[in-house]
Amino acid sequence: MRREAGSIAVPSVRLSILGLALAAGAVLLAAYPGSSAAGGGPEAGRSCAGLDPPSSGPVTAGFAPGPNWSGHWGVDFEDAAGAPVRAAASGEVTFSGYVAENLAVTVDHGGGLKTSYSSLSSALAAPGAAVGRGEAIGLAGGGVHFSVRIDGEYTDPEPLLGCALRAPHAGLRLVGSW
Repeated sequence: MRREAGSIAVPSVRLSILGLALAAGAVLLAAYPGSSAAGGGPEAGRSCAGLDPPSSGPVTAGFAPGPNWSGHWGVDFEDAAGAPVRAAASGEVTFSGYVAENLAVTVDHGGGLKTSYSSLSSALAAPGAAVGRGEAIGLAGGGVHFSVRIDGEYTDPEPLLGCALRAPHAGLRLVGSW
């Protein structure tokens, strides 16, 4: 039996550690209200690890940035005027006000991730407010512009939206003699 510092080596139950870790993950997912394991989420057997869409409407314009800040630096959702616009994940509101004559709210989710919601008719969250995933932070002005920044860089929000199947955590390390 080989043993590394900080590792547990039990030859008879080599894979049961992985099974235990996966079972623990399933229990955590079941406790998360938006997960498919808890009866939520759009597809059975998938865990919600991405951002929630801010609107229930379809995407009407995609991410198409251009040079010198031209182009479209987010995605637009169709929505009825006055419909709630919801936080894509929990975080802290860092801005609520006008940008280029559009009412906007920005949420800092930590880890370098920020989301912004604009073309609002009303802002429901003020700077410094803690908001939860899915909490209404504004009202749509007939549509919603949604943008995502990671470490200050704008990125296409669409691949980050919704649920995604995730592999076990890369930090899981099994050590043994097999």
